[in-house]
Amino acid sequence: MRQFSAVRTYRIYLRDALNVLARVHEVEAASDEEARELAVKVLNEQSAYPTAEVWDRARFVCNVRKDTTAPPSAP
Repeated sequence: MRQFSAVRTYRIYLRDALNVLARVHEVEAASDEEARELAVKVLNEQSAYPTAEVWDRARFVCNVRKDTTAPPSAP
């Protein structure tokens, strides 16, 4: 018998350098960890926002910061 994970809709809130809410992304994920990984991906695919929050409806899941210790990309 196959078991399916329930998929939930999470919100990823990107915050600017002053911690002001700047953008919102809705994503579907099967777990909090998967939603956190998606937030890391969204955060790393853009350069304007240094932090993101992950929420499952009214439940705070986690805060993710852009890795500022990584070396700059090669030109």
